[in-house]
Amino acid sequence: KRRLRWHYRSKHESLIAFSNHSFYDSDLVVFPSPFNDHPDYGIRYTRIGRGTFTNNRNLEEVRVIAESVRNHVLNKPNESLGIVAMNSQQRDQIEMSIEMLAKDDSIFRQKLEEMNLENEGMFIKNLENVQGDERDVIYISMTYGPSEPGLAPHQRFGPINSAMGWRRLNVLF
Repeated sequence: KRRLRWHYRSKHESLIAFSNHSFYDSDLVVFPSPFNDHPDYGIRYTRIGRGTFTNNRNLEEVRVIAESVRNHVLNKPNESLGIVAMNSQQRDQIEMSIEMLAKDDSIFRQKLEEMNLENEGMFIKNLENVQGDERDVIYISMTYGPSEPGLAPHQRFGPINSAMGWRRLNVLF
């Protein structure tokens, strides 16, 4: 049995920190990032305060991600983009929401088409289908949340709760 020991691919230490701690017992050798204090590198968390999980979707989170995609495509078109959702229903909803924004915004539509003509383009996938995909920026739609604002979320997290759910998360991160 052999274990991963060195990690050299991430341009920012925070990108591997969770996996290193949670899955590798903080035993990975990670090279220091030259971009530690740079605002364009690393992980950012955005809490969606009004987000709720209903019918396997979080529509408020979909709206925020679709707007973030539009902002990214218009302002950073040279950076490749990926979106990962925790289930296929959320993935489909995100894809549909981005298409609706593009339908109503010709400049966004044109820039999105240009981005998708690039080698890496943009992908929208659910957790089970992400394997080895790399992009400059990846939005993760955590999807799950309370059934109503202010309530605690139910402890049901789809494929993450399965026996191998931790592996899916590790591959994603």
